[in-house]
Amino acid sequence: MKEKNMENAEKTQEKKKGNTTFVWVLLFTLLLAGAAGGGIFFVWRNAQYLTTDNARVTARLIAVSPSIPGRLERFTAVEGRFVSENEILGWVENGEVMRSPVNGLVIHTAAVQDQAVSSHEPIVIIADTSDFHIQANFEENYVKKLQVGQIVSLTIDPFGARRFSGYISEIGNVTAAELSGQAMFFNTGGTFTRITHLISVKINVTDDINLHNFVGVNARVRIALNRPLAQIRSPKRQVGGDSEWQITARGTVESVESRNVYSELPNRINSINVKEGDRVSQGQILATLDSEDLSIQRASAQATLRIAEIDLARAQHIHDNTRSLYGRGIAREELRQAEFALQSATAAKNLAQTQLDAANAALRRASVRSPINGVVTAVIAKQNEPAGGRMFTVEDTQNLRVMTRFREQDIDRIETGKEVVIISDANPNVEHRGKITRINPAAVSGSPVSEFETEVTVIDKNTSLRIGMNVRVRAETEEK
Repeated sequence: MKEKNMENAEKTQEKKKGNTTFVWVLLFTLLLAGAAGGGIFFVWRNAQYLTTDNARVTARLIAVSPSIPGRLERFTAVEGRFVSENEILGWVENGEVMRSPVNGLVIHTAAVQDQAVSSHEPIVIIADTSDFHIQANFEENYVKKLQVGQIVSLTIDPFGARRFSGYISEIGNVTAAELSGQAMFFNTGGTFTRITHLISVKINVTDDINLHNFVGVNARVRIALNRPLAQIRSPKRQVGGDSEWQITARGTVESVESRNVYSELPNRINSINVKEGDRVSQGQILATLDSEDLSIQRASAQATLRIAEIDLARAQHIHDNTRSLYGRGIAREELRQAEFALQSATAAKNLAQTQLDAANAALRRASVRSPINGVVTAVIAKQNEPAGGRMFTVEDTQNLRVMTRFREQDIDRIETGKEVVIISDANPNVEHRGKITRINPAAVSGSPVSEFETEVTVIDKNTSLRIGMNVRVRAETEEK
C-alpha cells in the first residue's frame, strides 16, 4: 500500500512539472510572437512615417543694414516689436533713413543709438510675418523618401500634445553644414571622418494658428510617406471660360524712375521750396543755397574778364599796326614782341572767361533743381544747415512697377510679356492690370527658399496705387 502511494505521488509530481514546462513554453512563444509583431509594426511604421525632433518654428529672416557707414543718430527698433513695411527703424548721420522692407517681427537688434555702424554688418533682423513655417532637418539618407506635398502631422512645444496639420512645401538643395560654413573638407593626411549631414525641409502649417510669438521654439514632425500628396496650388477657377491656375506673389509698388537729389556744394541752405508730396517738373528749383560768396566771385571774375578783353583789344591793335609797318622801319624783334603780347593777352582773356564760367556754374548749383518730372517723396535737407549728401528724392509716380518674387515651383509657368492682376492691401476690391517685364535668371542670393526676383510694370495709368504700397500679384496660368 505504501509503495502504491509513493507511485501516485511521483506521477502527480511529473504531471505538475509537465504543466509548468508547458506554461513556460507558451509564455516564451507569446513573447517571441509579441517581439515579432513589434518588429513588424516598427518596420511598417518606419515604412509609413518619417519622424524627427530636429524642427523649430521659423520665418523668412531679413537683415537690415545701412548702405554706407556712419553714426546711428536715432534707432527705434526694439526686439519683440512688430513693424510695418517701410516703417522707419533709424537714421544715420549721412542722411540715410533705414526702413523695414516687410511687415514683420524684430527678433534681433545689434546696435544702439549713437553707435558707429557699418554697411557690412546688419543692425536689425526681421522675421517676415507672411512666411511663418516649420523648418525640419532630416539626415541626408532619408531625403530620397521626401516629396513636396507630403502630409505632415506635428506638435509645437508650447501647445503640448495638440496636433497640427501641414505639408512639405520645399526641400532644401544644400546641407545645413554648407549653409553655416562648416562643410567637411578633404585632406591628404590619412584621417577622415564621415559625417551624416542634414537637409532642411520647409513645412507649411495648414491649421489656423498664430505663430508670431513662437519663433525659434521646438517642434516634432511626422511625415506620412505613402499618403496622397497635398494639393499645393491654388484652387482652380473659371477665367474667360478656360480652366486655369492662379499663382500669387507678394510685392511692393515702386517708381520706374526714382532719383536722389544731391548738392555739389557744402554751402548753407537758405530756403527749401518744396515739401513731401509736391509734384515738380524737371529743372524746378527745390532749394537755394547761400550764394553771397559765389556772387562776389562772379563779380570779380566779370571784372577780370572786362580788363582782359581791354588788354586783348589793345594788344591786337598794336600787333596789327606793327605787322602793317614791318619792313618799313619796324624790326623783326618788335613784331615778335607784339605777337607774344597778343598771345599773352589772348591766354589771359581765355582764363578769365573760364573763371567766369566756373563762377556762373557754381551759382547755378546753388539752386538745387529737380532732375525729372515727378513727386517729392523725401525731404532730408534742413534750412540753415550745410548742404551735403542726399537732399531730396523725386519719383515718377505716373510710371509704376511692382518688385516681387516667384518661387521655383512656379517660375516655369510665367514669362515676360504676360499680363497679371495687381491688388493692393489698401483696396483689395480693385484690380489693376500689369505686365511681367523682367524675370531674374538667377535665384535671390541668401534666400532659404529658391525665389526669382520679378519686375511687373503697371499698365493702367492714374490708379489708386501708391509708391510703397503692399500688393499681391496674381498670374493666371494654364494647368500643367
